[in-house]
This record gives sequence, structure tokens and C-alpha cells, in this order.
Amino acid sequence: MLSVDEKQIREVIEEAYIAGIHGSQDEVTVRSGFHEDFAMLVLQENTLEKVDVDEWLRRLEQMKADNPDLWSAETRHEFRLVDTAGYAAVAKLDVHKGDTHFSTDYMLLYRFEDRWRIVSKVFAVPS
Repeated sequence: MLSVDEKQIREVIEEAYIAGIHGSQDEVTVRSGFHEDFAMLVLQENTLEKVDVDEWLRRLEQMKADNPDLWSAETRHEFRLVDTAGYAAVAKLDVHKGDTHFSTDYMLLYRFEDRWRIVSKVFAVPS
């Protein structure tokens, strides 16, 4: 049985990330679960780049244009881990688009007064 915190964390990720980022790219939906200071950390060629929500949404438009079949495929996800310690949490999930394993994501969250919010993300893509 899931704790109240784990249910809320899953709901925030499913709404803002799965439905928002991987589905509609609707800015309101995305921003509903991501903190304003969110940073996705992207590792490329042994360097680390910080990407905020605005830049991520811009990049998604190009990703969709580059691979429309992938981005029109059904998105599925599976939580591998949700772990909390007081007001901090980490979630690990696998994301699939159609038959493609798209990414393994590690989301960091904090519980603010109003709700849990995603504050950071790192990820790995299958090679």
C-alpha cells in the first residue's frame, strides 16, 4: 500500500512530467509540478549542462520535429522507486514510447507548503 506522500509524488510526476512533457507539452500542465528553479542536468561529452523548463519545452519542439513517429507513440512509464525522507524525495522511473525504452529518469522532489514539486532530474538513455 502506498503512503500518502508516495501517492502525491507519483501524481505530480504523472501529471507534470508524463502527461505534460511526454504528452501535450502544455506549459500550464508542466509548470503545475515543476518548481520554478527546476534544473535538468544533462551530461554530454563529459560536460554538464543545466536546462530549465523553458529551454526543455523549446528542445521538445525540435525533438518532435526530428522524430515525429517516436513522439506520437503511446507513452508508458513504470516507477522503479519512490523514496522519501521528511520533505525530500527521489523517484526512479522508466519511460517507454511505443516499443522504445526512451529513458530511465531520476527525479528529485521537495514537499513545499502547497504540494510536492520536481526540483531536478538526471537521466540515462539506452545505448
